Amino acid sequence: MPANDPVRQMLINTLNRQLEALEECQHENGLWPTLLLDSSSYVEASCTAGFAFGILKAVRHRYVDKKYLQMGLKAVEAVIHNIDEKGELQNVSAGTAMGMTKDFYKKIPITGMPYGQSMAILCLVEYLYFNI
Repeated sequence: MPANDPVRQMLINTLNRQLEALEECQHENGLWPTLLLDSSSYVEASCTAGFAFGILKAVRHRYVDKKYLQMGLKAVEAVIHNIDEKGELQNVSAGTAMGMTKDFYKKIPITGMPYGQSMAILCLVEYLYFNI
């Protein structure tokens, strides 16, 4: 889409607002909680890998300000820290069916899941573009 396309501009504005909100929810360890607005919920590595992938890609394509790079890199470090000696991303939610309460989501088991591995791969491949 051309830079002046109104749909492109709306999508980029939305992305910027989402990153502003995500920045407030990121834990000190680089991960995000499974319930973004409830810091007492457990931190989850696959959502962190997905967020890191999106942040790094958005910075690389200059859709967002470079100030978000540090947030993305902090997330990548957390993802790497959650990869076990066999190369499997740990601390992944076992699946998120629809629930009616916050407590429902807090009780979802944490394990290694295939989609978590996919998110970690996307995150780490995007990280390679930064040659860090």
